[in-house]
Amino acid sequence: MIQSTMQKILYLILCLTSSLVYGYSENHYQVDLIVFIHQSEINHPSSERLLNSPLVFNHNKSISLNPEIHEDITPYHLRPLRTSSLNNEYYVLKRQPQYQILFHYTWLQPANNQRTVKLPAIPHNGWLVKGGLRIRKSNYYLLDTELYFTSPDKAASFMLKEKQRLKNNTLYYLDHPLAGMLIKIHKPT
Repeated sequence: MIQSTMQKILYLILCLTSSLVYGYSENHYQVDLIVFIHQSEINHPSSERLLNSPLVFNHNKSISLNPEIHEDITPYHLRPLRTSSLNNEYYVLKRQPQYQILFHYTWLQPANNQRTVKLPAIPHNGWLVKGGLRIRKSNYYLLDTELYFTSPDKAASFMLKEKQRLKNNTLYYLDHPLAGMLIKIHKPT
């Protein structure tokens, strides 16, 4: 009798928890992102690809992506990389000497977000990357990318600015002569 009651209680708790998680995943999506530079192009850039002065990213109404890693499903916080769907791509890029990975991030966003998510301005292998991504959900995901790169010696800077429609759970490569970006948007894992 007691065991039967405990089983029913555990079953109810399990049902409630799974419905909360399912509801949460319907209202949020996960963004997996890898940004890298092309080593050969960086070493011999043509002047038309570079900007003469460092750029300043200014989005006063943007949401800052918190660099503090959270195990739970908190929006706008970096998640552990084991939850990223781009780990295989990361290891392939890392083994290629012509690419230098600047960062590999994964985070959650609410489906109704309309604002730019500002990436942490943390130096990556000497490079400073500032800027953000604006992802809006409609029939597709609408992506506006605005990333400003400054070289380790601050002698050169360039911008990766793209607009793209993205399908759910599809890997995309955004290209620039000096840099590249892999992005995938999907249900939280």
